[in-house]
Amino acid sequence: MIFVTSGSMLPFDRLFKIIDDAVASGLIQEEVFGQIGDGNYEPKNFKYVRYLEKGEFDQYINSASLVIGHAGIGVIIQALSSNTPLLVLAREARLGEHVNDHQISTANKFEELGHILTFNEQTLGERLEQAKDFKPSPRKPNVEAVSREIGQFLSSLM
Repeated sequence: MIFVTSGSMLPFDRLFKIIDDAVASGLIQEEVFGQIGDGNYEPKNFKYVRYLEKGEFDQYINSASLVIGHAGIGVIIQALSSNTPLLVLAREARLGEHVNDHQISTANKFEELGHILTFNEQTLGERLEQAKDFKPSPRKPNVEAVSREIGQFLSSLM
């Protein structure tokens, strides 16, 4: 089962329309279930709910063969923690999906580190194929470097 989610903060109709169209065309043949939030678009070709309780959400992440979502740090970290492959579509400010393009930067960095795969409307088919064999690189937080950066920043304020 593929779990598709946009998180709980903002609607992301573009994501759900792309996935719905992919199911309708046969590009995605596996069962899809979505948490779609408060958007206007309602998928016609896969089951969904507006919101899941935290425990249910966790179960979907943990049991999915693939998670498809936005480039929010919460879903990225959760998919990495469960070792579930994650395919992300970043929200774009120019499309009114977010206030800035931080999700593009987040998605690019996590992909560069081998943690996720990104896609857009044109690359979905190719990325779905890659996702079949994709094993996310384990995340190794660099606590010392982060502490050092915070310390330098705080020192600069004095």
